[in-house]
Amino acid sequence: MGKKHGFGIEVVKNGNKFVGLFSHDKKKGWGELYKSNNETFKGFFDDDLINGFGELQRGNDVKYYGYWNNDKQVGVGYELWVDSSNYFGEYTNGKKEGIGTYLWSDNSKYEGQWRDNNFYGYGIYYFPDGRTYSGEWKNQKMNGYGEFCWVEGKKYRGFYKEDLRDGFGILYLLNDSFYVGFWKEGQKNGLGKFIKGNSIKYGLWRNGKKEKWFDNEDNFFDSLEFEDEKYKNIFQFSINDIKKCMEI
Repeated sequence: MGKKHGFGIEVVKNGNKFVGLFSHDKKKGWGELYKSNNETFKGFFDDDLINGFGELQRGNDVKYYGYWNNDKQVGVGYELWVDSSNYFGEYTNGKKEGIGTYLWSDNSKYEGQWRDNNFYGYGIYYFPDGRTYSGEWKNQKMNGYGEFCWVEGKKYRGFYKEDLRDGFGILYLLNDSFYVGFWKEGQKNGLGKFIKGNSIKYGLWRNGKKEKWFDNEDNFFDSLEFEDEKYKNIFQFSINDIKKCMEI
């Protein structure tokens, strides 16, 4: 029995249909693959696998335009969803990985690094209400050092864990008001310095609530844990130093 070679049509038992070019009994060159699960691919094949540029349509939900290697998306591609959400960027082994931009239908947007289809590494997220976060991400969550800016001018620079302020950070509250200190699970927690105009107070917070004010700066610094000594210089910043640090 002869081998498939040249243009032809192949229909298999699972309902999939291929229309295109064959070489030595395998799909090779341009072709169109219609799957029983309502997926359609138009593009290039080699050795029976999708290889090269092509267009994938999954029902009415999503379209993908880009490059493939052995049935997996690789390199640069573009993904468009039925609600007009879209992604343009890099793929590795069939997943968003590398540098890419995702725009949602509500106009929120992420620009930055990806790994395993998640925000991972450095990136900027633009909220639909105008807020922005620029910094480190892990598994789709703010994790590490970053800057969060509000529309009205408030700004936070510091560390995050699981989308919450956690660790050391500086919060600018407008009108020359700042909190410089430690956070845990989104709440002020630990030693902190509160500045309002020319007034400076040193305090201790637990779970967002102030426990006490220190009588003087020396008592405050005596309370610093050894592992927190690295932030002593920042605690000693003047308000002008902090403004420069926060670019205000």
